[in-house]
Amino acid sequence: MKLFMLNIAFILGIACASAQTKVTIKEVVNYVGKEVTLCDSVYSARALDNLSLLNLGAKFPKEIITLVVFKADRAKFEKEPVELFENKRICVTGMVTLYKEKLQIVVNDPKQLKLN
Repeated sequence: MKLFMLNIAFILGIACASAQTKVTIKEVVNYVGKEVTLCDSVYSARALDNLSLLNLGAKFPKEIITLVVFKADRAKFEKEPVELFENKRICVTGMVTLYKEKLQIVVNDPKQLKLN
C-alpha cells in the first residue's frame, strides 16, 4: 500500500510539473526561460520575407512581447499568421526568451496559437 501511494504521488508530481503556467501580459517578464500560456490582443503585426511578427501588450515599438513565426513554419498555418491573428485576442503557449533585450515566444506549430 505504501509503494502504491508513493507511485500515485510521483505520477501526480509529474502531471503538475508539466502543466502550463498561465500568466498575464504584465507578469510575462518574470518567466524568461519558462514555458507559459499567455492571452492578450495582437496590437500590431507584420509579415516579412523570413518571418511573421505578432506584437502583444501594445503596438510596435512599445510591445511587451513579440510572437515570432519563422518562414519554415508559416506553411504549417492555413494562412499567413498576420492575416489570421492581427487585431484579434489570442492565447499562445511557448517558451519565453529574450532577443536583443526584448521578450519573445517563437511559434513553430499552429497548435501553440488559439483565438480567444
